[in-house]
Amino acid sequence: MSVPASRVDVVNDRLTVLRSLLSEHGAPGVLLRTRASFAWLTLGGLNHVVVGSESGAVPLLVTAVAAWALAPLNEVGRITDEEVAGLPLEVRPVPWEDPGAVQAEGMALAGDGVLAEEDLGYDLVDLRSQLIAVEHGRMRALASDIAATLDRLLTDVRPGDTEHDIAGRVGGELLSMGIRAPVLLVAADDRIERYRHPIPTDRAVGRRLMAVAVGERWGLHAAVTRIVDLEPSSETLRRRAAATAEVLEAMRAATRPGATLDDVLAAARATYESTGFADEWRLHHQGGTIGYAPRERIATPGDRTELRPGMAVAWNPSVTGTKLEATMIVTEGEPEELAR
Repeated sequence: MSVPASRVDVVNDRLTVLRSLLSEHGAPGVLLRTRASFAWLTLGGLNHVVVGSESGAVPLLVTAVAAWALAPLNEVGRITDEEVAGLPLEVRPVPWEDPGAVQAEGMALAGDGVLAEEDLGYDLVDLRSQLIAVEHGRMRALASDIAATLDRLLTDVRPGDTEHDIAGRVGGELLSMGIRAPVLLVAADDRIERYRHPIPTDRAVGRRLMAVAVGERWGLHAAVTRIVDLEPSSETLRRRAAATAEVLEAMRAATRPGATLDDVLAAARATYESTGFADEWRLHHQGGTIGYAPRERIATPGDRTELRPGMAVAWNPSVTGTKLEATMIVTEGEPEELAR
């Protein structure tokens, strides 16, 4: 399989920065078990079997001098042919039936002191969050496809359709485009007001519908929310929706290089207060950085994580019964909004 030189160059660059991080930690190697880190290091490779799992079936072992994909025998063929062919990674078979085989192989190849992925903490998350042009292009396409799918399918919703019906249509349409949906929420009527994370049920739609989709393709994620009113909304809901829009605009305006997650959250909190909904921010997180995870870091008070050009964020303010969600790329100036 032919692999573009640019992909090989990116993987080599990422191995170099990862090895610098290992040197800082004084460690001989690190075992990367998550799907997010596999996709980041391989620029879009997929190592999962179970769609809902954060960990992959094939970990990566990286040392100062080499890198291996430690593949159970039943995964060797696909990983070799479709995910790492042509990359500076050697596929190393391990027995699938031995639960300790990966750890043992890691020690045999790198010696004692191999780090687990979590030992690198937010240092690794920060590396994953520094997206490059090809990843920005992928996120643009992903966000556009998710938004277009929701807009098209929700236009056809009719009273009596169930949340399960709608989730099935959305999930199937996304999957037909190679997009998996690790988050797919659907709520009808009062469930929108009652629950921030409404898992779809057999509840039939009457007056209103909310659908939330976080889609993943090439290992990258984008988040989109839509609310459809089948009947005219109340003055109360219109006022809440206007406040939510003001909060999102304040967050967008605060999304600048050098700002911290705390700065953006502070802008949101101030706007919630000025619009008369001071405590609503406490009822749900407001978003954070996004990329190879649905949220790499969620903004919390005091979080000094600094936004830098190239990073991506997804903000999701809500006032009870209303919600907006916007995926953006941080630039030198105003953020580039991919989907709202």
